[in-house]
Amino acid sequence: MEERKYIHGYTEEEQNRLIDQGAVLAEFVFDRLDFSSTRQLLEVGSGVGAQTSILLHRYPNLNVTGLEIEPKQIEKANTFLSGFEELSNRYRFIQGNAADESIEMPLSFDAALFIWVLEHVAEPIQVLRNVQRFVNQGGKVFAVEVFHSSLHLYPDCPNAMEYWRKGIDYQRSIHGDADIGQRMGNLFIDTGYKDVKKQVYPMHFGKENRKQRAKMLIYWHGLMKSAYENMLDAGFTSPELWTMAEQEMLDLQKNDDAVFYYSFVTIEASVPENTSN
Repeated sequence: MEERKYIHGYTEEEQNRLIDQGAVLAEFVFDRLDFSSTRQLLEVGSGVGAQTSILLHRYPNLNVTGLEIEPKQIEKANTFLSGFEELSNRYRFIQGNAADESIEMPLSFDAALFIWVLEHVAEPIQVLRNVQRFVNQGGKVFAVEVFHSSLHLYPDCPNAMEYWRKGIDYQRSIHGDADIGQRMGNLFIDTGYKDVKKQVYPMHFGKENRKQRAKMLIYWHGLMKSAYENMLDAGFTSPELWTMAEQEMLDLQKNDDAVFYYSFVTIEASVPENTSN
């Protein structure tokens, strides 16, 4: 069977990067989400369990069911979470495609969550429609998504930005959308969700916040690198471009005049009352 196209791949190195990513971005993502009154949460695209771990640690009364399409990620998630004895019996992972109209869940949920998932989905409306079947009427669905074209770096990094734009093009070629954040509100409304609330969260760091700037520049370097092999194999970059792009990212980390800017988007919406669960 042909391996599923995923911009970052499923290597052990990439799986570990995703776990690190969860920790790096947690303060930006989870401080704006509240599951204190949620008991049963469906995490769509649960990956290696990085977000699952954060959720379970933050909310002691929460139970999480992860729906994940890739068996390799589920295997890694179970291995990762098994290291936290205090979390046992509060999570499980189900292998399946959230876009499959025939997919069923073993229970209904108080809420559902997507984090950096819809950007990789060829049929986001079908996924959002399916999730309506799994969440109780009036329940909340949250999505946190990318808007990669919002990235700006100072001083100018022409090679890094060219490489980044080619990554956006590559993701589009494998039926993803690295700019999906800009249209998420429309997707939720078109799928029939109610009370759709959209918030844009800018990360804008310069000398006034050197610690956060350094964290983001290091993280973004790793994020760019993670796509390199697949982009190279597909003809969307070259060793020469990546070498120059990487050097610019490393130089930024040593430049006290550097500025990092990026925006992601969060959606909160309600499952309509007439949805059949």
